[in-house]
Amino acid sequence: MAYQYQVPQPPKSNTLRTVLIVVGSLLVLCCIVAVVGGYFLFRNSGKDIQQAQDTTDVFVTDLEQSKLDAAYGMLCDATKGQFTADAFTQFVGKQPVIKRHELAGTSVMNQMGRVTARVSVNLWLDTGSTSGHVFPLLKEGGTWKVCGNPL
Repeated sequence: MAYQYQVPQPPKSNTLRTVLIVVGSLLVLCCIVAVVGGYFLFRNSGKDIQQAQDTTDVFVTDLEQSKLDAAYGMLCDATKGQFTADAFTQFVGKQPVIKRHELAGTSVMNQMGRVTARVSVNLWLDTGSTSGHVFPLLKEGGTWKVCGNPL
């Protein structure tokens, strides 16, 4: 009787399966990190947009109603450094009078903790013309302030 010798087969390798499991797990982890990071990054953006718009609306309304002291109080420190209250009053007095306004668009940016906004406003002037103006804002001490050229 002859014995047949069978060569033992090496066990099947599960390398491909292991690699796919690891890659799949990493993809799921990346997706979770992206969702959580996006939530924390953008959770305040809607609130910031609304607050920036409200600040701009109040500022322009103060200019329309000649409440220049109130408008001056809404300027950021850097802009107040460029204008005294009297200089601001004189500057605004030389500009056409705003009869009404309408907010046109808003963008908010956060660059390394410095939160800024740009609010576009359509202004109807006493000259009969319409003017578009972008008001730059800066968040100082948690409060939005108009910064840069006020008109």
